[in-house]
This record gives sequence, C-alpha cells and structure tokens, in this order.
Amino acid sequence: MNAHTTGVARGERAPAPASQVRIRPAYDANASGPSVVNMWQRGVPVDEKLWTPSVIALLVVAAVGIVLAIYRLTGNLGSVSGMTDVYAWGVWKTFNVMTLTALGTGGLSIGAAAWIFGRKDFHVVMRTALVMSLMFYLTGLLALGIDVGRPWNFYHVLMPWKWNVHSSLLEVAVCMPLYATLFLALENLPMLGERLWYYGSNETRARLTALRRPFRGAYPFLIAGAYMLPAMHQSSLGALLLLAGPKVHPLWQTPALPLLYLMQAGICGFGFTIVTLMTSCLVWQRPLDLKVIGALGDWMSRLILVWLGVRFVDLYVRGEVGRVFTFDRYSTLFLIENAMVFVPAVILRSRKFARTPRIVFNMAVMTCIGGMAYRFIPTTVSYDPGHQFSYFPALPELLVMLGLIALAIVGFNLAAKLFAVLPAPFDSWVEAVEWLEVERHQAEAKSHGNAAHD
Repeated sequence: MNAHTTGVARGERAPAPASQVRIRPAYDANASGPSVVNMWQRGVPVDEKLWTPSVIALLVVAAVGIVLAIYRLTGNLGSVSGMTDVYAWGVWKTFNVMTLTALGTGGLSIGAAAWIFGRKDFHVVMRTALVMSLMFYLTGLLALGIDVGRPWNFYHVLMPWKWNVHSSLLEVAVCMPLYATLFLALENLPMLGERLWYYGSNETRARLTALRRPFRGAYPFLIAGAYMLPAMHQSSLGALLLLAGPKVHPLWQTPALPLLYLMQAGICGFGFTIVTLMTSCLVWQRPLDLKVIGALGDWMSRLILVWLGVRFVDLYVRGEVGRVFTFDRYSTLFLIENAMVFVPAVILRSRKFARTPRIVFNMAVMTCIGGMAYRFIPTTVSYDPGHQFSYFPALPELLVMLGLIALAIVGFNLAAKLFAVLPAPFDSWVEAVEWLEVERHQAEAKSHGNAAHD
C-alpha cells in the first residue's frame, strides 16, 4: 500500500516526501517524535495543536446547542421547537438520530468487510471508522434524550420488567445505547490503552499487560455484539416508519424498509469513512493511501447497485413503478435522491476515476447526501398527515441540532490529535516506530543507570 498523496480534493497536488511528513504532536512541547503509534493499524496522531480557532468556534456552536437543550428540558417543547401533536418527530430524531447514525455506521460496514469478508487491508482505517461511529452515536443518544424530554427516566431501559414490549421504539432504545456505551466504547478502548502504555508508569504497563489476555479472549464476542446490535436498530428505524402507514408516500413506504434502511446505512458508512479520511488528510496535510480509498469506493459502489436493485424490484412487486415517472414533487425528489447514489456507483466502477482523488471525494460526498436524503425525506418531507398540517424546525431546534453535530466533529478532532486514529503512510509509520524504539531503549538505559546509582 504505497500509493499515497496529499491532494485529496485537488488531484493535481504532488505527494509529500516521507521525510517531510512530521508526526510529532504539537501539544507535547518536549517531544521530538510521535507520542503514540498503533502497531497494527498504522495509526499516528495528527501533528497539530489541540485548540485551534476552528475547534474553538465549533465548541461555541456546541455550547449554544447544549445550553438550549438544557433550557428545553426545563420548559415546554413548543417553546423551542416546531413540533406539534401531528408532527411529533422533529429534526433531533429524524436528522440527529435516524439520519446521522447512518453516517456513523462505518464501524459496522468497514468492520464487516474486514472481519467477515477478509478485507485485511481495511484494518488500517478501522480505527477512523470506529471513532467516527462513536461520536455520531453518542451525540445521537444526546439528541434522543432531548427529544424524549425526560432523560432521567432513561434508566428504565436497564429494567426489563418495566419495558413496554408493545413499543416499536423498544428495540432502538435497547440496542442503540448498549451498542454505543458498551460494544463501541470497548472497541475504541485500545487507543486509550496505547496512550496509557506510552505515558504511564511501569505499574500502569503491568496492569495493561495483565488485561490484554482477557480482553483478547472477549474480543470475538465484542465483535459479534458490535455487528448484531447496530444491524438490529438500523433495521428497526426502518420498521418504525411502517407504523405511519399511508402518511408516508408510497415511493418510500414499503415492507422492505428494514432491509433498505440497513443496506443504506452500510453505504453511508463506507461513504462517510472515505469523506472523513480524505477531509482529514486535506485539512491536516497528511499523505493518503489511495489504494485503500479506492477499495472502499469499490465496495461502496457495489453495495449501491445492489441496494438500487432491491429498491426497484420492490417498487415493481408493489406495482408502484408508475409513480416514479409522474414528475410531481415526490417523483422529482425520488429521482434526485436515487441519482445521487446511482451516479457515484457508476463512475466509481471506472478504474481511472476510482484512482482520481478529487472524483472519489466528490462521489463519496454525493453518496452521503443521497443516503441522508433517503433517511430524511420519508420522515419529514414526504410525511403527510394532512394538507392542513405542516412542520418546519424552529431556530432553537436547529441550533441544538447544529450544536450536536459540532460536538461530534470536535470529539473526532481531539481524538485524532491525542490518539493514533488516522493511518499514516507505510514509510512514515516505519519511521515513527523506529523513533519510538530508540526512545524506549534510551529510557530503559536511563532507568537502569539511576537504579545502579541508587
């Protein structure tokens, strides 16, 4: 995997020589090399300051959203949102939960490709996908708590005897928090262990070594749960719309929604992992492994074509194909939404285009927008409880939504700088490992020297 370039949005930029790729974290003023290196997934922290103007600006947006969310919990829902008894779902659920969690399924889609289908080359981007998934799921849980209105009662989910087994949201309420706070959190735990290992005392290292064996023994079960739970709740989000019946337009309302929602989540997982990797390399001027990016694009395009096939077969079986070409508002939305995933799928089948960074980036962005549209349109735009009713989010509602998104971006930003999240080019990674080995031998020699002196 030697193909790499820094020109992620502009394909014409030349690759950065490995000797110029510095991986010294700016937040450690005394360091002369990398503070943490991931030995298996080629991860190296970003060489940038923790608190930049852009991060501070995002924190301000997040703070505004959090303050409004707290205010929402102290007052009535109507004062901060455009929701009504008819439109009981606002953007906190339809966008922050149903839409953005689809972008956060990179851990599921990339993990399934790597572990189940044997794509070992995808392991180098697994940590990026997992951190991204954790950020979106945690902020999605916050949005769910704000939307529910009484998050202090959420502990009832831990008491099966209090479950409402007739609720269609029960599976989401169980699977989503369990996946985010247990399985996804444990999958991200190794990067914290690495940092503790490099910065901790000998006692800390001994404890981490003792934990390694039981953690490895439990890891296969963690992987199984990490695939089962998001698959269950992503399909359940689709099944939730079945309750709306004819209120959702027939172009979207179908018994196949659970399958289509799950498949679309996988597509968004691949797409947003590509976008995250390439944006990170552009912003932080890091070299990029185009071979892996191209492989991710190939898997994404194949899954899109399968998803489109399932969707149109479903329309044919239900006798709704004619609605596609009525060219009314719903037909136009349907065609645009499908074109935004079909065009990238076709273009990325070309080996020439799949190796052009700018095209891959643009097609991944288009795919993510198309995937989000598929999640958002049936819950909000094509949802019609009656012509006399309408919904548009209030300003505080939008600010809370943007604040949660900003919080997720800040979380990923800090994780990439503090931990070995983003993969480095092979030659830069080797350089980092060699530096750490020298540093470790010097530290051991110094320690032995002090002991002899004592």
